Amino acid sequence: MKSFLLTLVAGVASICSVAAQGVCYDPAHVTMVTKDTINSDLVTIRNQGFKAVRTYVVKYGDNNLGSMIIQNGLNASLTIPFNNANPTNSEVHITAAIEAAKTTNGAARVTHIWVGNENLASVNAVPQQMFDYITRIKNSVPKNVLVGTVQRNTEYLDSSRTGISRWGELIAASDIAGINIHPIFTPNTAADKAISVVNAQWGQLYSDATKKLFPTLTSKLAITEVGWPTGGTSNGNTGSKDGALQFMNDYKTWRARHIDAQRSFYFQAFDLPSRTDGPFEPYFGVLNADRSTKFTTYSFMDL
Repeated sequence: MKSFLLTLVAGVASICSVAAQGVCYDPAHVTMVTKDTINSDLVTIRNQGFKAVRTYVVKYGDNNLGSMIIQNGLNASLTIPFNNANPTNSEVHITAAIEAAKTTNGAARVTHIWVGNENLASVNAVPQQMFDYITRIKNSVPKNVLVGTVQRNTEYLDSSRTGISRWGELIAASDIAGINIHPIFTPNTAADKAISVVNAQWGQLYSDATKKLFPTLTSKLAITEVGWPTGGTSNGNTGSKDGALQFMNDYKTWRARHIDAQRSFYFQAFDLPSRTDGPFEPYFGVLNADRSTKFTTYSFMDL
């Protein structure tokens, strides 16, 4: 998670709900990840009312996360990690994603496959292999599986990054375009004003200027990360349980008016205590790292 920083979300008790179609998931919230811990995570996610899971890899050790998500009755939105310096590292995840996409469990299936997650942040041109992988995956999975990429809001909105070579071509080649929006990284943003940051950036995506840059974008947009942490302090912003609850309720209302629930993934399922790459990163979970409830009497059932 790397976010657009230019100007442009003791227990907390509340009986309410959030539009919880999709949630982001990283199995590494436990000390040792096994097939059993992954299955326990997915049961917990399903029991909390979520209907879809977005991953950051597909092959986790010997486990195919896509297949496991489907087996647990959830839709799978699978990310193929893309290393700009070593694109062939994606191969094992591509194979696993294609395999998972050919399986169903009732209505549960693979809905999206994303090639790359914020990998364009460190380059000035889209690697050719991203195009190759998107084409290959499209030709290998059912037509109802949308294939695209996930990138920072910076690459979509910041004029210093929107001109990356072949970026517009990549959007045109994609069925779906994921954007990560994190108001906590916009300095001096209070939790009760965070939804206005989301709204402003969403509006900019639909502006004439953006449509001129990326003519096919608006019909392809999905929010692949959005959230507010329960801890951490930086740049005038503070994560807290009260703030996270405020943002979840605000986003629930906003999301219902602006984007289909099947194209929204809240960040994220569990706290990640092992994250040391920023003050907020360990605290985005809507559940604690041990799978226990973080927000008492709070329901994530889709409205």
